[in-house]
Amino acid sequence: MEPPVAENIHVQAVSRKSPPGRRYWPTVREAFVASLPVLMGYLTMGIAFGVLVVTQVPGFHAGWTFLMSLFTVSGSMQFASVEMLRNAPQYSLIGTAILAVLINIRYTVYGLPFLRVWRNYPWWLRWGLILGLTDETYAIICASPRHGKLQRCFVSCVVFFDIAYWCIGTVTGALLGNHLPFSTEGIEFAMLALFVVILVDLCRKRENWRGAVVGGSVTTVVIALAMVFFPGTANKTLLIAMAIIIGLLLRNAPAAKRHKICNIYLHIKYL
Repeated sequence: MEPPVAENIHVQAVSRKSPPGRRYWPTVREAFVASLPVLMGYLTMGIAFGVLVVTQVPGFHAGWTFLMSLFTVSGSMQFASVEMLRNAPQYSLIGTAILAVLINIRYTVYGLPFLRVWRNYPWWLRWGLILGLTDETYAIICASPRHGKLQRCFVSCVVFFDIAYWCIGTVTGALLGNHLPFSTEGIEFAMLALFVVILVDLCRKRENWRGAVVGGSVTTVVIALAMVFFPGTANKTLLIAMAIIIGLLLRNAPAAKRHKICNIYLHIKYL
């Protein structure tokens, strides 16, 4: 019996390989399973936002809700924007932009660990991942042990699934908002309750107490002063409070960390 020719062995080995797309299916399934906890949270919070925005903002419908959720992908900013949309003439474009930056400034820090990896991705994928990077997505991606193309597939799928969950939740809430047989007053408390739960969990570690105390104290003082001296602007003091909080935290931070935070914009060019 003649020994197999090397060329035949190579052909047989190639024929046993799975199609290019099929080898990524296990990664897609793993990304979906990893994103299931996000599905539970985004659906409930998304429905709450959809109901809130269509009942509080005149003329707002499911179409606008979908576009807002797709291009904003920030639950905290979208909940805050309900007040701005309802009283749009009272908010300037510059003030709104600054408020959006302060609310979402944590996403800047989230992107730093991925600078070296994501800059090798195609530009359209890189910008899509930047847009879809949220708190929950960041946590899932950081826990992934994959590398190379499998990691790129996993990250892309997680971002896609999470954005889809949020959009489905908000649009569902918008469609149901005007047809609910009961009052939706107080539903905006859902986002506050979520952040209270996160704060309580963070405060279990002693090193996080300082930030919680500074944030709570500054916000309370600013609102109290506004209610005394400027009663009509008490609900618009978030921008001032957040600026003071960030300034105090940066002042008390070690010099190395302060230097790193102040030079974040230098790293953004690598994206």
